[in-house]
Amino acid sequence: MPYDVIMNEIRQLVWNGELNVLISIDPSFLMKGSPKEMAVVRIRVPRETYLINYMPLIWNRIQDFLSFDPLNEKEKYFWFEHNGRPIRWNYPVGVLFDGLVASSATFFTSSGIHPENAITFFKVHLVMGEVLPSTVIPILSSSNQAEKFWFHQWKQVCFILNGSSKGIMSLSVNESRKFWRSVITRNFQDFIEISNKISPSRPRHVPIIIQTHKDLGTGVISQPTISMTGVNPTLRDIEQEVFGAKELIDAESYAIVSQGIEIPWDIALFDLYLKFRSFDGFLYITLVPKISVTRALP
Repeated sequence: MPYDVIMNEIRQLVWNGELNVLISIDPSFLMKGSPKEMAVVRIRVPRETYLINYMPLIWNRIQDFLSFDPLNEKEKYFWFEHNGRPIRWNYPVGVLFDGLVASSATFFTSSGIHPENAITFFKVHLVMGEVLPSTVIPILSSSNQAEKFWFHQWKQVCFILNGSSKGIMSLSVNESRKFWRSVITRNFQDFIEISNKISPSRPRHVPIIIQTHKDLGTGVISQPTISMTGVNPTLRDIEQEVFGAKELIDAESYAIVSQGIEIPWDIALFDLYLKFRSFDGFLYITLVPKISVTRALP
């Protein structure tokens, strides 16, 4: 089978990846006496999307029981949490899932964790408060907040790949609208058509974002600069950049996860980027501690 056909099939599998999400609604959102079932919203979403794209759906599901008008709420903030920790909605849902599942010590990889302990859905909590957590971008009532942020991400990606943002800034108005609409309507062919216009065959650098996790689940996000001038390094070649120059970590004790899939250390970085980059143009890697069977199982 030709390489470009295989590449396209892998990209489409990544694009079609989905997650079950269970959103619990904080009681402060609802009128007293509201049915308990209204405090839970279950949805199935693409890995390649933002949580806030589903805010209209969430409000619609609970609108008859809301104790306030969320679109006109000016004194309080909204955000998502997982196990009491604020979630950065500005990362793809799949990236959040990979990182948060990893920190819960139940990620199913070849390191030996039993599949019965694997998490199969993503539990998040929608909360409200007067003080926004410092790590969270406010969720606005604006319908195009996600689109604006996503387009800004692509401008960064275009600059990293090409040395300038000219590629994406040169798109026509219709092309820009088509690009975002491909994300919302899940139109794979339109997305590939326009993203390929922005992406060179020989990039200067690879847009990569890395999550690492300690035993207690404290996440660190880094964005190393990986040059592609004259080489196509493997992940093993850039091990120091992956972990950071000041961290003394045994690479063999970590699995590399991208798009929910464990990746070998010897894969070429640009090949990985072409197959597994996210809908915002970045390649996200999660470093998952390999946990022994005796630790993972009761």
